[in-house]
Amino acid sequence: MQRWVVLFVVGVLFLSSFAFAEEFQEVERVPVRSGICSACSSCQGFDVDKALSEINLKIENLTRLINQNEAELQKLYTELNRTKSVETLEKIVKLEDEVQLLKSELEAYKRQKLSLELVKKYTRKTPYGVEVLYYRLPREDVLVRQYIEKVHPVRKDVDLDWLIAFYRQGGELTFDEHIETDMELKETIKEIKAGNATVEDALGLIEKKKQIWDRIYAYLEERDKLQTLKKLKELGRKQIIMKTAGIQSLAYNFGGINEGSSCLSVTCYFDYGDKDTLPGVNDPSNAESAPLVYYSFFYPVAVWVGLYDSSSPNATKFWGEYCTYEFPSTSTDVKKYWDWAVEKANSRGFYSFKDAGSIQVKLFYDGSAYNPKEGTYQESNIIWQFECNKTGCWVINYRLKLLSEPDLGHYAEYYKLYVYAGVLSCCKNGDVGSFCKWANKHCGGCFAPDESKSQNFVICTRDEYGSQCGWDWIIKFG
Repeated sequence: MQRWVVLFVVGVLFLSSFAFAEEFQEVERVPVRSGICSACSSCQGFDVDKALSEINLKIENLTRLINQNEAELQKLYTELNRTKSVETLEKIVKLEDEVQLLKSELEAYKRQKLSLELVKKYTRKTPYGVEVLYYRLPREDVLVRQYIEKVHPVRKDVDLDWLIAFYRQGGELTFDEHIETDMELKETIKEIKAGNATVEDALGLIEKKKQIWDRIYAYLEERDKLQTLKKLKELGRKQIIMKTAGIQSLAYNFGGINEGSSCLSVTCYFDYGDKDTLPGVNDPSNAESAPLVYYSFFYPVAVWVGLYDSSSPNATKFWGEYCTYEFPSTSTDVKKYWDWAVEKANSRGFYSFKDAGSIQVKLFYDGSAYNPKEGTYQESNIIWQFECNKTGCWVINYRLKLLSEPDLGHYAEYYKLYVYAGVLSCCKNGDVGSFCKWANKHCGGCFAPDESKSQNFVICTRDEYGSQCGWDWIIKFG
């Protein structure tokens, strides 16, 4: 799978430039890609950071060349202002066109850089190939809602394809306007030579051409951004289908949790105390006294599901676990975790699980929380928990119900925490990157790091959150 995934991702990165070259090849000189991925073998080692570095270097060199040419243009404009010479005007028009070709190339690289940055943000390398972080991608309806308010607030029957076509057509129509203006400029120069127009008329058209190009680049940037997100969304959906087509055995990396390893660094085991622990309580029944903790942002990382040989989760009856990246799409989209658990139990011959068993589900988010004891922000997980059996899914006492959009990132929120301190393993690699961090090692993976070495569960009081708090059904089955 690794080979076709990487090829797909590489294709996403350079699609926009080739498309623009085909549409406007007479005007924009988009260079053929260098040897970043010249053969299938090298595609498997595709390095986004290296590609970004190469593109940044090209951008830097082009910017330097453009600045040199624009310095020469300023000299010509000064001369034209003094002499009103048609010959100088023609030199300016020629050099402006050359500069615009360089700018077109520069803008193409900038769009490639934008695509690379999006790919870097929403993918990661795993032992099995490039993984698209599907549930971190912005939802299509959210994207459409943001854009449609800007471009066509009346339309309702709009999707990503419509928006991509809108920006593509906007670029094409604006390019037609550029051609008309360019022809008008050539005619104006003839009229100047015949004494029927002035140099100022030509200068106005030169400025108009520049403004038209700025509009073209703006259209193309939005088109390519949406096109990249669409391609990543399509690839991520295909990967999910491939993963869920066959439910894997218990305690395996169901959903593609990236396996990490332990870390024996002295740094990790130095000062095991609670100096960095976030403000919270060590017993969820003390929610009333828990201070509010400010999270500047947090985003979904992974879901852990524990299976129990009891009608409600009991630590002494733990039977197995699985993990997945698939978060609920709504606050009630939770039955799938129970269905997957039943399917897994059946595959192991535990047929009575569907009637007598239960599951505990933890939705792990990674983010940044403010620690007033340290006076700084720190990396911190935050966990929503619920439980299910054959009857349905519910939230236990003192736990907060799920977010209305649990599969999206969230910003600037305050929560009370039950801090389960000092329980995380010291992991490296996996979803925590190459450095040694305290992280969960569920399912043999390594995710949801936390500087306090703790799991942080969202808790609340009935008085504070009403029906959103305490024992209550999320959804009943049947």
